[in-house]
Amino acid sequence: MSDIAYADLVLLNAALGQGDSRYHVRYKNETIACIEPPGECCQTDARRQEALDCTRDYYRQRGSLVSFSQDGLYFSISPLP
Repeated sequence: MSDIAYADLVLLNAALGQGDSRYHVRYKNETIACIEPPGECCQTDARRQEALDCTRDYYRQRGSLVSFSQDGLYFSISPLP
């Protein structure tokens, strides 16, 4: 597991904001971040998938692999093999 830089979360939130997912990413600790969904009225499977894909793409471009928790709310990163 690699450390998650706070600056990356700022940039990831900007990328999420460009789409229509309405999800935000928050720092939990040095190795785990949390994807916060929008209010219930805005939650859809498509928006959730967009947020997960955006997160994967963001870190893939930086040479990292994202691992999500079972519920999809938390993630950690590791170097790409």
